[in-house]
Amino acid sequence: MNAYKNISVTGDKGGVGKSTIACLLAEWFNHHDQKVKLIDADPNQTTKTWLEKCEEAGRTISFPSSDVTIVDTAGTSGSSLIKYIKDSDLILVPFQPHVSDLEIVVGWFLSLNQTLQKKVKFIPNRLSYTKEQKEGLEEIQKVIKTEGRGELLSGLSNRPAVYPPFLNGNKINFFSDKLDEKVKDETNHLFLSITPKLEMNKK
Repeated sequence: MNAYKNISVTGDKGGVGKSTIACLLAEWFNHHDQKVKLIDADPNQTTKTWLEKCEEAGRTISFPSSDVTIVDTAGTSGSSLIKYIKDSDLILVPFQPHVSDLEIVVGWFLSLNQTLQKKVKFIPNRLSYTKEQKEGLEEIQKVIKTEGRGELLSGLSNRPAVYPPFLNGNKINFFSDKLDEKVKDETNHLFLSITPKLEMNKK
């Protein structure tokens, strides 16, 4: 069984891949025979559109009665964002390790109370491993170490031919499809670090 019942994919910064992570996570759970309720609380409605496209392709992703609820929140502060993260067992925070993003992401993290900070897992996204990005990852690690809360996960590389097209919907589950080995390795590594018990149950 999965240890988390309510997961928020959030953060006080838009355009960092929250919807991509939320949809991939839903695919991961469904691939491991876990029903998901996927809520799109972002005004951009990227996740809702993806759900509709998958439905048109013959696949239902989100179910009213589910094992886990995933919420894709808006990329700005607000009462709805606070509500969702307060109800969460796990708070996933995608970010791009650039100076402009880090100032917002770190400031947001430090504004949370200690209870919520303990639930945060940072996901670096669109990694290209430049000097600036490496320094950004080091900065996040310093903040986590100083606060004694939060965790930095492995993240996803910058793969414009893979992840953006994924949001166009597909009749086949992402993790059941034929994936490039590097894509397979990095996605499996990331989501196993979030939900290790699912893979144990599948074996």
